[in-house]
Amino acid sequence: MLILRYRILWNSLRQSPGTALVGFFLALGLSYLVWSGTGWFLAYLEGTLRSNPVTALVARFQFQVIAERMLGSLLLVLSSSVILSALPNAVAVLFASEDLPLQLALPQPARRVFLFKVGEVFATTALIPTLFVLPILFAFGQHFGAPPLYLVGAPLVAVALFAFPVVVGVALALPLVRYAPAGRAKEWAAAIGAVLGGLLILLLRVLRPEVLLRTNFADPAELDRFLQSFRDVAAPFLPSALAQDALMGLIQGRLEGEFWGLVGLSLLLLAVAGGVAGYAYQQGWVRALEGTVRERGMVRPGFFDRLAGIHLAWALWVRDLRLFFRDANQAAQLILVGVLVLLYTSSLQFIPLPDDNPLLQERIKTVIGFLHLAFQGFVISGVGVRLAYPLYSLEGQGYWMVQTAPISRAAILLTRFGLALFFLLPLGVLLGYFSPQVIDLRGGLTEISVLLGIAAAIAAAGLGVGLGTAFPRFDAANPAEIPIGTGGLLYMGLALLHSAGLVILAARPVYLSFTQPGLNYLGSPEGGLWLGLLLVFTLLPAGLALLYGYRRMGRSA
Repeated sequence: MLILRYRILWNSLRQSPGTALVGFFLALGLSYLVWSGTGWFLAYLEGTLRSNPVTALVARFQFQVIAERMLGSLLLVLSSSVILSALPNAVAVLFASEDLPLQLALPQPARRVFLFKVGEVFATTALIPTLFVLPILFAFGQHFGAPPLYLVGAPLVAVALFAFPVVVGVALALPLVRYAPAGRAKEWAAAIGAVLGGLLILLLRVLRPEVLLRTNFADPAELDRFLQSFRDVAAPFLPSALAQDALMGLIQGRLEGEFWGLVGLSLLLLAVAGGVAGYAYQQGWVRALEGTVRERGMVRPGFFDRLAGIHLAWALWVRDLRLFFRDANQAAQLILVGVLVLLYTSSLQFIPLPDDNPLLQERIKTVIGFLHLAFQGFVISGVGVRLAYPLYSLEGQGYWMVQTAPISRAAILLTRFGLALFFLLPLGVLLGYFSPQVIDLRGGLTEISVLLGIAAAIAAAGLGVGLGTAFPRFDAANPAEIPIGTGGLLYMGLALLHSAGLVILAARPVYLSFTQPGLNYLGSPEGGLWLGLLLVFTLLPAGLALLYGYRRMGRSA
């Protein structure tokens, strides 16, 4: 099985050697940047601490404590983030992969097949995080003068650390493929992964990494507050704490008990996970992956059924909504969008502001609010490329069935535009309203923020649906692949340009609110003209994109 995977990889590299070389050198350059950046930060932090009026021994101790806490927190966050994809990948690779029946038909024990499959889950889930963390670990080792033993032990520690979330993903997949509704195991795995993403964001807020940006390490009082606030949440029994202790021992040239415990326990758990998964599969434990239909008899029409009976346009809209949520990845993305909004708004609350100068504090808030107007449009544009742009291509091969129905192209296009607004308008309103409230903006900037959020949502919906219709990909294996191409790049470029234009348009009211506090700009004659200009700047790109998509519908299909 390993030889087969090796030959597949080698043939892929032979077919496109140029792409492989470009990817290799990009990865090498990124690794160098991470390594050099980590080394620079450690040198800067140690130099700042040595400038304190304390002895060199105390400064060295302080630096080591801070470095250990940062390393432990980083390992905790990275290993926790792997769980987000470990569960869906475990379901897809262990129990739903297309080559699993072929491998089980080979003359070899099923236990060996599932051990190999657990290794595949690790490769698809944790290989990239492992390669990302290695330059950081090597930079730590170089700064502390680690011996050559560290170069061998650090990669083993990284692999062993990320094996634990893979085992957690396999353990969660076992009850999921048993008790989830038939044919819905992948959907439930994606939803649980999205919930775990929210818990990861809560973990980031507990760690409070923004404290690093607000601390003057040359001040002993601030250093003491940093050690209290930048909490060491890595309990001794967590794998990240074992990895932290093992790495610090390797830096000193010793193989501590934590090293052997971490490596040994990870190997044992991976072996147990493979054995249990193979045994469960052979005993018929896996049931949720088989699609079955439960006879329900005659049921009363629900809300959406009654809505679909009002008019043909409503029927199309309800159909598109159900088609969207039928894909687990799309439904999970909505949950992740909510998590990102929570992260975005909560992060604004922790931006450092001067407490001793109210006037300067108010001005900084205004500047932050102006920057928020820019990032708000960028966030909505980024969400639109995943939610609005693929709507037309989600039809797949069933597009030709729709063409045989007495439905106009305009109706198909506008119902998808309405569905995109259904997703993006609430996002624009929430970002536009709550973000200024979090940073306590005044002077009518909240109303302007809401208006710009709505404008960005309408433009992103129009551009996404229009360009997605003009450049469809009905044969895409995954909705995430649909924006990859000319249309997706064109959408992102135009959407970002529109967001930048909104910022330029908002410069005048923001400046007046800064220089004339209490001014009701939107109620003035100039404010009415500004609203008209905003309306034109919003509807024009959306309308042109929809018209372009309408004209290309027949040819692009």
